[in-house]
Amino acid sequence: MTSKSSSLFADLRQKETSEIEAMYETALAQLSTTENQLLDLYRKKKIHSETIKFAVSKTTQIPNMKGQTEDALVELAIEQKEDFDLHLARRDALVERLLVPRHRVVHAMGEFHEKLTTPLNPTESISLATEMEHFARFFELQAMLQIYSEEQDVQTSLHRARSNLLETIKAVNKNDRRLAQLINQHRSNAKKQRTEAGRLKAYLEKINASPVIPVPEPSPEVNERLLAGQALTMEEFASMLEHGGLTELDSKKVPSNKPKQRNKKSNRGTKPRRSQRQTPSRKRD
Repeated sequence: MTSKSSSLFADLRQKETSEIEAMYETALAQLSTTENQLLDLYRKKKIHSETIKFAVSKTTQIPNMKGQTEDALVELAIEQKEDFDLHLARRDALVERLLVPRHRVVHAMGEFHEKLTTPLNPTESISLATEMEHFARFFELQAMLQIYSEEQDVQTSLHRARSNLLETIKAVNKNDRRLAQLINQHRSNAKKQRTEAGRLKAYLEKINASPVIPVPEPSPEVNERLLAGQALTMEEFASMLEHGGLTELDSKKVPSNKPKQRNKKSNRGTKPRRSQRQTPSRKRD
């Protein structure tokens, strides 16, 4: 234990107390700065995480930027997400009006076109009513595709907004990983600085501790006064506690004046007393 403590403070023994106190103040200032930076990094990472969740529609709550340092990338991601939602709403409204998405319209038109243009055997000919229904359905799908073509800017704007949002989210995610690395570094630095500050504080407390004043031994007069039932001062009582005076008093037993009681011997023996059996006299003939 002594060797460990001496090696812990080996570099401080040759320095002045004022120099060690200055080192302690510097260590505290560095620790405070590191902890403030760490807190700011935690806040930034929280905003980045909330922005990523909002951008991928895991939450509908917009990240709260109030009182935080402005981040242009985060603000851009939020703006692009809101713009993407607007274009998505326009596309959904168009699909709701036409009832069928564009890719299904194109697929259905291909099927009806194949049915109407493929040559059939005479035994496989279809009825006129069926053919008219196929043509009607084909022209209906053609009109729906024409509307989609006229509203092509809706699809184009939606794809453009999605691409821009994905690129921005990739950058936000990259910054989020970088913030996680910085947090680990600052936590490690804060731990080292906290350990150094504790070491300096322990050494200062050690060298500034007041010397221990030994308690004097009690005098024989104190023992006599205590046996006589007289009062003692706090210093005298502390002296007896320190040097075991009370224990010695307990070991000295005062002889008792009470006479010893005589042990009464039991009159009862171990064997019962029995009278001898008297033989009866023989009767005379």
